[in-house]
Amino acid sequence: MFDASDIELASLPDGIDGNIRALVDAWYEALGGCDANEVPSRSVLTAERLGRWRDHISIYEYQPEKDDFLVRLSAPSIVEASGESFQGTTPRAIDLKYGTCLMPALRKTLEIKRPTFHHISVDGPNGERQYWIRILLPAQTSDHFQAPVYQILGARFACVAMHAM
Repeated sequence: MFDASDIELASLPDGIDGNIRALVDAWYEALGGCDANEVPSRSVLTAERLGRWRDHISIYEYQPEKDDFLVRLSAPSIVEASGESFQGTTPRAIDLKYGTCLMPALRKTLEIKRPTFHHISVDGPNGERQYWIRILLPAQTSDHFQAPVYQILGARFACVAMHAM
């Protein structure tokens, strides 16, 4: 396991790249007229709407029968950086390997139905320290019986160390 730090942030840090802030703004725009207990629909948060961030987005789908999440899609940028895909596994596998707190963060995001933000630092494969901002955005789709299916869209962007933010 790698040495990691996973710190929840109350909001996006000041001075964060405008492209990152735009992703969160797109989620709030998609929220539109939803009431307080709803999240945006994937029919609004489409691949086209999120296209400029597609290489950074992973999709975690809640599996109520297992009380777990399934990694439906591993972000191409994460696969490229790490050399591995966790698609088809549980986020617990990511936490076990990297020492992060993704699983509790996904649960909280699903529970509060609002975006959550985290500053992550991890020792990379070459021993260098890597820093990221992780954004988790709840969304909803439906299965073939029209039952709700909850997903968390997770994006990770390189950033600077926390003390420099």
